[in-house]
Amino acid sequence: MKTDIYLISGFLGAGKTTLIDRLLREAFKPEETVVIENDFGEVSLDTSLIRSGGFAVKELSAGCICCSLTGDFQAAIWEVLNEFSPKQILIEPSGVGKLSDIEAACQAPKIAELAQIRRKITIADVVRCRMYIDNFGEFYEDQIQHADVILLSRTEQNPEKVSGAKKLLASLAPNVLVMDEAWSSLGIPALLGQASAPISHEECHDEGCCCHQDHHHHNHSEECCHHDHHHHHDDECCHSHTAEEAFETLNIQLPHTITTDELKHVFRTLQSKQFGHILRAKGIVGTETGSVTVQYLPGELNLTPCDLQPSALCIIGKDLNKQALKQVFKKR
Repeated sequence: MKTDIYLISGFLGAGKTTLIDRLLREAFKPEETVVIENDFGEVSLDTSLIRSGGFAVKELSAGCICCSLTGDFQAAIWEVLNEFSPKQILIEPSGVGKLSDIEAACQAPKIAELAQIRRKITIADVVRCRMYIDNFGEFYEDQIQHADVILLSRTEQNPEKVSGAKKLLASLAPNVLVMDEAWSSLGIPALLGQASAPISHEECHDEGCCCHQDHHHHNHSEECCHHDHHHHHDDECCHSHTAEEAFETLNIQLPHTITTDELKHVFRTLQSKQFGHILRAKGIVGTETGSVTVQYLPGELNLTPCDLQPSALCIIGKDLNKQALKQVFKKR
């Protein structure tokens, strides 16, 4: 029997890890499941949290999805299939990764012999989907249009935005199922394709369908490709439009303890255009009361106490003023 692959896609901060954590607790057994994470930037915030539940996690820590897709990514899946023979693999691609690229990698011949894509789930933030389409259409629309099912997030906190978000997403992918239930009452079997659901691309035999088209493998950040490992880009990849042209990462080490009030002040300051277009920040920071996980999206900051050791703060955005960003944290 082939291993089922579940792709959990979504733009930066949409709620991918929250959903995976829910699926691991409610739908899958640790001894039968492996999680593959491919994060953007060096900070992998959620891996140890997932491991604490007894699940095996395969990290692609460079965050360079371009190189992963042309080699490391398929090698990681192959290694997992041979080492664990899991019943299912959950793959969390980078928030700025193209779902079509991940799908194509999973359908490579040697992977397809042992595994099959069971479900492609894209999470869409009802608050920010319009902004993402307007600013990052190529990447965001790919995630929407190649999904089997779109799961809306932040619906309970923003019920007035649900209808508009559904109309917007339907204009991009009219035949894709959109689930707008509150996550507290989410129908997991329907989401995973174990209940009534639309035909997925894997079952489609139309040669004109998007799942049969040839996709370029690309999407990497400028800084992540400067580590001590070797990347082999094919010519086609390096001449196509890549995420490094749209997104940047900056990893800031905080050697000192910062108070939660100072953190809140800094992130309010970061909304100024002088710092660039900041889309996401995450990391583990030491405060006066202990370590906290930092999760930032435009207009939203969440600080959650944790038992993990402080690490770098990863900032993801567009046209980042890196010197100004380093300076504002250095002052604290």
